[in-house]
Amino acid sequence: MRRSSMAEKPRSRSMGWTALAINLGATPGLGSYLAGHRWVGLLQMGLSVSGFIAILFWFWELVRGAWGSLQSGDSVVWPPAQALILGGALFGGAWLWSLVTSLQIIRDLRKTTPPILRDP
Repeated sequence: MRRSSMAEKPRSRSMGWTALAINLGATPGLGSYLAGHRWVGLLQMGLSVSGFIAILFWFWELVRGAWGSLQSGDSVVWPPAQALILGGALFGGAWLWSLVTSLQIIRDLRKTTPPILRDP
């Protein structure tokens, strides 16, 4: 049996806000994935992880250059900024994409779920 044919959990408005908080505060794409947008969430997580790895690579090169300059007594050589720029663009793009997806989830849930009525 395919997972997509299985019955999904009922959605609530709070799930949309939770997806927004997870997407913007923790890992871009994870909130989308948990809200039921599986492929979009996986792509967003892939972009954000790729960007994070590129930034880590740049940082590693910076630390390695600083360590080498301490050993040799030379001035610190900054690594090329391409990895930093690419990583920032990938992560920022995933973050913005997850923001748009989260707002779409919230908008769709407002249309489909009835408001919660409270006693006065």
